[in-house]
Amino acid sequence: GKVSQPGVITVDDLARELECRLTPAEIKFVESKLYSYMDSKKAIEAWEQAKEDIINETPTPDPGMPKGSDVSRPTESKAIRLMLLEQKAEREQFWVTAIEDVLEILPEEDYRLVKLKYFDQYLSNYGVAKCLNISESSFYRRRDRILWRFASRFGIV
Repeated sequence: GKVSQPGVITVDDLARELECRLTPAEIKFVESKLYSYMDSKKAIEAWEQAKEDIINETPTPDPGMPKGSDVSRPTESKAIRLMLLEQKAEREQFWVTAIEDVLEILPEEDYRLVKLKYFDQYLSNYGVAKCLNISESSFYRRRDRILWRFASRFGIV
């Protein structure tokens, strides 16, 4: 291929740059998944515990309900509750796994940016840039490149 001269932006460079640019809506979506990552992990653990509780519970008749000839369906009730829990957990697990897949391959400095911005203290963009000892414009370039990787793994680009 052609070697681009320093300081000269070629059509190919521009095309590549635009290809890796997310819309504001895509950025917002990816960031929302990153911000909720820790909560999603906790929710999955809670659902696993709830699943165990449902499986192990013994049905007790509701004291306020009259005893009639209607047969209650505790097994059916359990199955429905388990199915709904399972669907929620699977949905969250998709995002958690996708995020972890990208985190595993990020260079250390990109991982630090993600950790500072989305997982730890929820610093401002300026605050993250300051912590990483980079300019704000470097922060935005790096953040956009990182978010594109997540968006790509999420299947939205």
